[in-house]
Amino acid sequence: MMFPPKDVIGIDIGNYAVKVVCLTEEKKVLKLKDWGYIPLAIKADTPPEEKKAIISQEIKSYLKKKGIQLRYAAASISGNSVIVRYVKLPKLSKKELALTISVEAEPFIPFDIKDVNLTYFILNDSPEEGEPKMDTVLVAAKREAVQDKIDIIAGAGLEPLIIDVDSFALETLYERLAPKGENNSVLLLNIGQKVTNLSIVSQGVTRVVRDIFIAGSTFDKAIAKALKADAAAADAAKKKHSVIVSDEDKTAAIESFDKEGIAVSRAAAGVLKDLYTEVSRSIDFYLSQGVDHSISKIILSGGMSNLGNISRFLSAEFKVPVEVANPLAFLAEAPKNMPKDVLPALAVATGLALRKLKDWEE
Repeated sequence: MMFPPKDVIGIDIGNYAVKVVCLTEEKKVLKLKDWGYIPLAIKADTPPEEKKAIISQEIKSYLKKKGIQLRYAAASISGNSVIVRYVKLPKLSKKELALTISVEAEPFIPFDIKDVNLTYFILNDSPEEGEPKMDTVLVAAKREAVQDKIDIIAGAGLEPLIIDVDSFALETLYERLAPKGENNSVLLLNIGQKVTNLSIVSQGVTRVVRDIFIAGSTFDKAIAKALKADAAAADAAKKKHSVIVSDEDKTAAIESFDKEGIAVSRAAAGVLKDLYTEVSRSIDFYLSQGVDHSISKIILSGGMSNLGNISRFLSAEFKVPVEVANPLAFLAEAPKNMPKDVLPALAVATGLALRKLKDWEE
């Protein structure tokens, strides 16, 4: 592009809501131009094409209402439609790898190579047994999933500049949030409605990426079963009650005859223990690679990070500090009238909004 766009809208298209973040740079200072949290009420049996049209219209209506006239957008994908692999490949130039990437990547990708969009990033040279090799990140996304996001963005009247991966959008965000000179390993956990995105970032580079299918809907089902209630009642109870962590909280709940709160806590704690087990597997895998740093802290984001006491519960399980992210903490001026429960859900959208044109020119 002769005149690259200064501002890009980050659009995180989830199953529960669409999150929108637009940043602008004034005198080399980043400011929040606008943001949006657009709940989606789409029936489960809605045909895919109709669902895409509904989401496009919701985004379009929001942009019109806010008077946002930007042209370019960045979106992302996650879940079963995308595979990220960290592999050693023969030492090749960028030009050579671009020509042979399909052949080199095919043994590592569990999809038909013809059905995916394939990209890569070279991390560093890593000789093996005297042979020149390089550590490389391979990303394979099903063409259909990528096209769905492109269709939604285009249907909203925007031009999609990039389709990222949720976990890499979180890495982009963390680069802004991390204290200068931090060399520790940090685990990022973005708990959405259908998928939890896991990333382990060490010395500024993502080393493990995984999507876990224990997320908001898992909590809803467990709570609905415990309360013998429908999904709406379970969601309301989840927002109302906290996970009971301390003996004092437990005693207080018993003394106040808070049967619903106790039931919600037990159900949520059961799901959190399952999540802990899955996350621990990824940590063990990371540590098995002979790394220098163990996990120093966990940063939560996504809508489920609003669950009361979730950080305290997970901190007790993992034995490391756990904090809920403020994705906009890097801004010089804090946004006004921003609901606290919305902030953690904007993590992926903020990471997408931070992408620069050079990212996809390289």
